Amino acid sequence: MSIRFKLPLLVLAAFIINILLLYGYYNFYLSGEIAGYNSSMREQLQTETDRIIKEIESSQDFPQVLQIISQTENLNMQVVDESGLTVFNAGNNGGVSIEINSFGMFHHNNKVYLLKVAQPLSLKKISSYYVVWNLFVAEIFIICFILLFIAAIFYFNYVKPIIALQKSMERYKEGIHPQNVARKDEIGLLQNRFVRLTEAIEKEKQKQNLIIASISHDIKTPLTSVMGYAERLKKNNLTAERYGKYIDIIYKKSVSIRDLIEEFDEYLNLKMQSGLKQQRISAEKFCAILKSDYEEELAERGVAFSISVDCPDEILFIDIPKMRRVFGNIISNSLKHFSMREPSIAVFCSKQKNSIIFSIEDNGTGVSEEELQKMFDPFYTSDKSRSVAGLGLSISKEIVEGCNGSIWAENNETGGLSVKISLYGARYRT
Repeated sequence: MSIRFKLPLLVLAAFIINILLLYGYYNFYLSGEIAGYNSSMREQLQTETDRIIKEIESSQDFPQVLQIISQTENLNMQVVDESGLTVFNAGNNGGVSIEINSFGMFHHNNKVYLLKVAQPLSLKKISSYYVVWNLFVAEIFIICFILLFIAAIFYFNYVKPIIALQKSMERYKEGIHPQNVARKDEIGLLQNRFVRLTEAIEKEKQKQNLIIASISHDIKTPLTSVMGYAERLKKNNLTAERYGKYIDIIYKKSVSIRDLIEEFDEYLNLKMQSGLKQQRISAEKFCAILKSDYEEELAERGVAFSISVDCPDEILFIDIPKMRRVFGNIISNSLKHFSMREPSIAVFCSKQKNSIIFSIEDNGTGVSEEELQKMFDPFYTSDKSRSVAGLGLSISKEIVEGCNGSIWAENNETGGLSVKISLYGARYRT
């Protein structure tokens, strides 16, 4: 349960516990104390009533006696005869809130009378029962108890897990990985998100290590060749033909190093930039750009190239220059895997539900199922003699996903490779 729901429930529970404890204190303790005090008061008043009856029975004028006693002892007195009529009533009821009563019978002039004696209790007197004071003191103790209880709950349920999370963050600096927790509130979500973050960081570290190793390998290999041929050139005993050949090799190796560095720079820029510069363009117009980019170039290389568009009016929301680079990387990859005399590359653009699908199909050699899952990873290669390769397809994946799309590959019916790119149409974007 979320903390924002737990805290109001905790406050409500504390309020209910306070009421119940206060009620329990009053009902099981304080009321008994009050009842005992009242019983004692009644006993005292009854003794006083018996004394008054003795006095009035020995007196000839009981109203006068009662009047004096009422005034001197602050008592309310009422005398009722046999017929139920009140024959005497004396006392001051001002400010009376509660009174304690006692009764007695007496005889006077051969008549029987009922004497009611009441002792008024003012609010000040009531406070002497310790009602208000005891309830106040009890409430103080109850509040302190509840606060301690809430503090304990808050510490063990919220403060301690936060401290544990802080320690796990500190331990992570030392190489100790945090673990998922079962709790479902914000603290649990924060802990589990931190775990996922560390996992992502570890994966990114592994990827960075692979990239560094790959860059090192791919630079070291041509650089070793450059250095080797440069050493041969220093001997000055080469023929003009061999000299020119070595210069040409050094140049080509240098170009490959430059291309690798530029490719790596582009990969880093895609990783570090805040976003792509996306703009609207129709599927028909974008396909026309692709046709202009590659139709003539591929024709010169003997590769048949075609583009068909089934949804010309659909609007794409993409970074146009970088998406052109995506298609360039895919086409370049296809050119490396042709084994037929009549190579061909075909691009199909169609609509499926809310997405626009591009399919780049060649009639090359295709790839294995294992390669289909890994070919977009940085520096992955199917060449078992090497553990590294280029970044072209990985860059393509970064660009497509940056445009909120997806890219994957599959072998087609002709045995070649089909690379699929799925992009949301601009009208379907949220």
